[in-house]
Amino acid sequence: MKLYLGIDGGGTRTRAVLLLGSGEVLGMGEAASSNFNNVGEQEAGNNLCAATEAAFHAAGMAFRPVVSAFLGLAGVKSSEDIARMTSVAETRQLAPAGTITVKNDLYNALAGGLDGEPGMALIAGTGSNCLGRDVSGKDFMCGGWGWLMDDEGSGWGLSVDALRVAVRMADGRETPTRLLSTVLAFHGVPEANALLARLYNSTWSPAKIAGFAPIVIRLASEGDEAAGAVLRRGAKALSELIVTTAARLEFPGGPRVVLLGGCARSGPPYQTLVEEAVRTACPQARLQDPVRDATYGAALNALSFAKMTAHPVFPNQ
Repeated sequence: MKLYLGIDGGGTRTRAVLLLGSGEVLGMGEAASSNFNNVGEQEAGNNLCAATEAAFHAAGMAFRPVVSAFLGLAGVKSSEDIARMTSVAETRQLAPAGTITVKNDLYNALAGGLDGEPGMALIAGTGSNCLGRDVSGKDFMCGGWGWLMDDEGSGWGLSVDALRVAVRMADGRETPTRLLSTVLAFHGVPEANALLARLYNSTWSPAKIAGFAPIVIRLASEGDEAAGAVLRRGAKALSELIVTTAARLEFPGGPRVVLLGGCARSGPPYQTLVEEAVRTACPQARLQDPVRDATYGAALNALSFAKMTAHPVFPNQ
């Protein structure tokens, strides 16, 4: 019995899907993060194995190397990243050497969101990224540079923009609004001057900083103009990812686009602003709700990259 493995490895958790070439899903498993940039190669490999072994256990089978595997992993961008994580997967004997495909996890989001059809996936969660694949099979990724270099329009991007606006308010360079006091309360400081020590001399993570984004969105919905301006800038930045990706690919009649991630799918006002910005910047874009999730996308990629034409069939589907 030939087995195939699809993995969706995110910054928070890793999901594995074990399936047959016919598309029948035999088992699914889950473990912690496999983003090697965050947890290191050793721990990423451990979690890839843990999720895979859990999928075999769910299928009532003992673990063994599958015929081929597709790994969509957060943090993977360069050819070096791909080589490193391919080596990790080969060393852990998930599949024989030469049969493992490693890509960014956005490939799973795109495949699931459009059920394998051409188009684009724009994600804005903690970070931001965009991936497109056209009718010829050519793909292009725009964004995905992480919190230090980019991530505009994401939870991180909105939160950092709001922080910058807040300190300008504290200086008098901008008119203060509720945004300033809300920033101080979120970071647990009594005055703006204390933000220096809080952010430069204490431990924080991009996800913790990004946790302020829902508050920015709420303030904007309540009429705070400064917060509203933050959202408008974020929406414009995300629309630029779409425009740039569309220009590099061929989409007769315009690309189908799915929005993904907690910020992009947060509802009004931010999701509405993002959708409006995308339609303005790329009038040919056809926005739609995602058809399937990234776990389905991982299973679909496991089959398609193995040259199988079936679509995944999950239990109780």
